Amino acid sequence: MKILLYTLLFLTLLYNGTIIYVDQNIDKIKHDGVYNSCHKVWSSRGVYDTHKSQNSLASFSNAFALGHKGVEVDFYYDVKMHKFIISHDRPKVDKEGNNHYALKDGKLFTLEELLETLGKDHYFWLDYKNLDRLSMDETKAAIKRLDSITKDSNIKKRLYLEGSTPNTLDIYTNAGYSTLFAFHPLKADSIFSSISSNIYKIAYYFYDITAIAMPYGPLNNPKYSQQTQENLKGIPTFLFHVPEDEKLLKELVKKEDVRVLLVGRDKSVNYAQITNCKKEK
Repeated sequence: MKILLYTLLFLTLLYNGTIIYVDQNIDKIKHDGVYNSCHKVWSSRGVYDTHKSQNSLASFSNAFALGHKGVEVDFYYDVKMHKFIISHDRPKVDKEGNNHYALKDGKLFTLEELLETLGKDHYFWLDYKNLDRLSMDETKAAIKRLDSITKDSNIKKRLYLEGSTPNTLDIYTNAGYSTLFAFHPLKADSIFSSISSNIYKIAYYFYDITAIAMPYGPLNNPKYSQQTQENLKGIPTFLFHVPEDEKLLKELVKKEDVRVLLVGRDKSVNYAQITNCKKEK
């Protein structure tokens, strides 16, 4: 029993000491260059009519035409093809181990095609679906491929790579890419909610990651609660699954830490008109 008590005491002291250290030093992290526009509402998978047309060239074109400054894109790095394939759903694997993705307009839709066609002046939140399932050699090959499709313009600084594995994201950050550490803290009504967000904050601090990404959660019991906001104060935050509530959106776009909002979940919505931009006189 004494060993258990001493262990709990040690872990408590370690946790609180680490939080104090991180809170005292986290404001030293520079966030120069992180997206900070008054147009904070981006489009998730574009603006589309049917499930099949999401994550397509047409859906992204529609989003930009409606005034979105950025879009969220789901993609996989296919090791065999050495290409980034845009798709939300996992590919089907045949007996030979080849991946088969959903086609867009009768063909595979690649990240290279998207950036070549719509990359100019636009921003991209890249949900890297298999980032944490790649080996080190595969990760290096993926970075080499990413370098090759972003070398001819300044598009590299307008890409945000999302993943949930901080040590892998760190590799991409060191390769010159902006990264998003995605996590799911507990809801506001959980007694461990504050501990949850603090643990993720510690992970963010000790790895070289650009910003964090997290779901807002239910309107009446958010994960991005007031306590979570206080715990993560000073960290650029990209929020997804934000409820379709105009009052909430107008409050969120005013928050300094909130840099990007993706509204709704698994549906096409357009809230590009909600901004924090000052009206011209």
